[in-house]
Amino acid sequence: MFKIEKLSKNHKKESFDCGNSFLNEFLKKYAFQNQNRYYVGTTYVISDGESNIMAYITLSGVSIKKTMLNEKYPYEELPALLIARLAIDKNSQGKGLGKELLIFSIKKALKQAEEVGCIGIVVDAKEEAINFYKKFGFEKIKSIYSMGEKMFLSIKTIKKGLNS
Repeated sequence: MFKIEKLSKNHKKESFDCGNSFLNEFLKKYAFQNQNRYYVGTTYVISDGESNIMAYITLSGVSIKKTMLNEKYPYEELPALLIARLAIDKNSQGKGLGKELLIFSIKKALKQAEEVGCIGIVVDAKEEAINFYKKFGFEKIKSIYSMGEKMFLSIKTIKKGLNS
C-alpha cells in the first residue's frame, strides 16, 4: 500500500523522469499552478520518504457527449472524471504504482457520483497504455478530438465489479 497525497510545494519534482518529456514537463511546470492558481485539475503523487515523486495522476472534471457512449442517457452532456495525466518515474515502474493511482481515481469517481454526479472515468490513453486500461474494464469510445485513444469506464461497470 502506497500513500497518495495532493501535490504540494514540498514535493521534489525536478528529478522526476517517466521517459515522456510531455508528462515530465507538465509535472515540473504546470501541475502545481493548474491546481492552486487556475483550479483546472488536481495532481496526486506517490512519493518516497524524501519527498521525491515516484508517480503522479492529475484528475479533473469533464463533460462528455452522450453520442460518444453506447448507453442511453437523458442528457446531451454528461459529467465524468477525467484522468488528465498518469505517469510513473522510470525508477519506480513495475511496482504497481499505476494500478494504485488508477484504483485511487476509481474511488474518487465513485465519491463524485454519489456527491455531485459522475457517469464514469474518461482517459485519453497513449498507445502504450491502452492494454493497461483495458485490464480495468475501460473501453474505447468515439471521439473526434482525442489526443490519444479515448477510453471510458462507467460507474455502472465499477459498481458491478464491486458487487461480484
